[in-house]
Amino acid sequence: MTRAYVLIDRESWRPFFNLVFFCGVALVLSIPGARVVRDLASASFLSRSPTFFYAYALFMGLLGLGLGATSAERGEHGARMLFWLASRVLLGQLFCLPYLVFSRALFPGREGALALIFLFTTLVSLLCAVLSRLVEQPLRWGSSTGFVAKYVFFLCYNAIPLVGTPLFSPLGAVRLLLEGVTPLQALLAFAVPAALLAGLSSLAVRLGSEARV
Repeated sequence: MTRAYVLIDRESWRPFFNLVFFCGVALVLSIPGARVVRDLASASFLSRSPTFFYAYALFMGLLGLGLGATSAERGEHGARMLFWLASRVLLGQLFCLPYLVFSRALFPGREGALALIFLFTTLVSLLCAVLSRLVEQPLRWGSSTGFVAKYVFFLCYNAIPLVGTPLFSPLGAVRLLLEGVTPLQALLAFAVPAALLAGLSSLAVRLGSEARV
């Protein structure tokens, strides 16, 4: 029986807690020392650590993996499943909004880049959620196989492009977006997760329709 549709309950709070906790820790670690803060206006970009944005991108992706598993447990299917996944990803972003507002003080004049990073991490998190939902599909993967597969993909997606094309890695993309990229580079950064999300979402909806038959 399909469980009731809710954004978050006592059984699904942990991915949100991890997101808020670890992003908070990363933001604290990103705050410059007192001597740098005193002269922040003239401080170089490299003196402001992007640690928070690395953690933000990483844990938004992990949030998506957790949300996909929760969706599979609830038996959510089709377009409705995509709606609830997107709503939960946006809820995670809402929890991180105070961190993003504070980060403006560390990177003044980068408001446009922060908006792009917000949109990019939303897209990546939703991609990870749909992927996780697919590999957790009942009767298609063993539970251990699905668990390993989605985390292997996540690790490869974040790490492998850093060697040659960092723009195609979520970690590399947020760093480059923060530093400043051309419109074409920004488009390429969004194109990879957008294309993957479109393909996986179509597959998820089709499989969900078959499961209902």
